[in-house]
Amino acid sequence: MSNNKKDNSQKYILSSLDNALSILNLFFDKEEMSVSDIAARMGINRSTAFRMLVTLEKRGFLTKKENAKYRLGGKIFSLGQVAYSRMELIPLVHPYLEVLTEKTKETSHLVIMDDANHIVFVDKIIGTLSLKMDTPVGLRLSAHATATGKSILAYKPQEFVEKYIEEADFTPHTKKSIADGKALIKELELIRERGYAVDDEETEIGLTCYGVPIIDASGNPIAAISSSGPTSRMAANHEKYVKVLQESVKKISGSVM
Repeated sequence: MSNNKKDNSQKYILSSLDNALSILNLFFDKEEMSVSDIAARMGINRSTAFRMLVTLEKRGFLTKKENAKYRLGGKIFSLGQVAYSRMELIPLVHPYLEVLTEKTKETSHLVIMDDANHIVFVDKIIGTLSLKMDTPVGLRLSAHATATGKSILAYKPQEFVEKYIEEADFTPHTKKSIADGKALIKELELIRERGYAVDDEETEIGLTCYGVPIIDASGNPIAAISSSGPTSRMAANHEKYVKVLQESVKKISGSVM
């Protein structure tokens, strides 16, 4: 009976899609491969392999290096982060957001990369003070426009950041917004030096946010948490809020290692 079920399901498999997914599986063992390498491993002709690789590159699942070899692209990392957050990260981090807001009275957020260019807010605890930030869960923004997004970008591989800069929309939200790739690179260097990111009224005048990345055992920034509120209050409590954020991330990272 089980053999019949297997035979029945087999007939619905689309061979071209199956081959494309099989190509991605090859990268479990190899960091980089050429068209010829992939064609040989797959047992398909070079022109077929090339067309599949170009398609996967266009969709962001692969990226082509200067040496004409391919490696996994940013979309793979993003999909992995989304899957992880939905399965484990949100329920794991939520209690820490509750404690963060309890200590700061400000709104706390959990953010992940939604694709190679945007972050998405996946969880929040609203602040308890009368004047507070209330960003809707599901909101997508350019990563460089937020403290959380910048904190994630700061620990991404150089090639990821370079591709981000090529594709990002640097249209400013305010006069304080990061306006180009050169300014972003300088900001990311500063974030790595101090260990946290700041959105200093870059998305909206009057609102400030501090963000710290959550980094897994492999060194990959899988998400970020933040504390957000009115600029005057955030500035007055800068050191306290950043310390609480960093302490929270240290505890979270211990849970996801």
